[in-house]
Amino acid sequence: MARPMPSLAVGLASDVDRSVGIARAGELAWSHSPPGSVTRRELRGSRLDVLYEMAYLRLFVSWEIFLEETFLRMMCGWSSPIHTPTLVAPHSPFSTLAAARAALLGEREYLLWHNPGRVSKRCSEWFQHGIHSQIVESNEARLAWFAAIRHRIAHGSNQVKGEMNSASMGLAGRRYPGASAGRFLRDWRKSEPLKQERWLKSIADELMGLARQMSP
Repeated sequence: MARPMPSLAVGLASDVDRSVGIARAGELAWSHSPPGSVTRRELRGSRLDVLYEMAYLRLFVSWEIFLEETFLRMMCGWSSPIHTPTLVAPHSPFSTLAAARAALLGEREYLLWHNPGRVSKRCSEWFQHGIHSQIVESNEARLAWFAAIRHRIAHGSNQVKGEMNSASMGLAGRRYPGASAGRFLRDWRKSEPLKQERWLKSIADELMGLARQMSP
């Protein structure tokens, strides 16, 4: 009988909330400080943008860790609330997470989980109709945009800037000066006029919605 997946989504939610809290704290400090104060001067817009970028990078790393940890547990035969994994031949369930990790890594020191196409391909190499590939393929374009935001924070090449512009156009319908990830993440999502929510929080909620399909 398959073992139930532990509550990894709960842990992810806690990590994500702490990350979003970085940006929230900056906004609260700014809004509760009087005009002309040191806090207002120091927490100018460009620095708040950086807080949003820091928050996003942290939450995206947590998302990547979540993908790997759920994947490893399914290699051990653990099931999610809506999915019982079936390994493809010649693979069989591993007895320990350490053994599963060693098999997954092979000779590599680590694996990357930001690219939805690679995640889907990795899943097809191990599972029959795996939950990771189902979810990733259904949301591939948006997950690729989310990854592009992460890359823009970590890198500064013209290619990465172009990918950030494509992501912001796809999500918000506009480009931001300097292909700024922080400006985008701090902006209000305007597709839902009755819901006041910045893009950072919106993406965090969307990733959590996907995570809860893989783990309780």
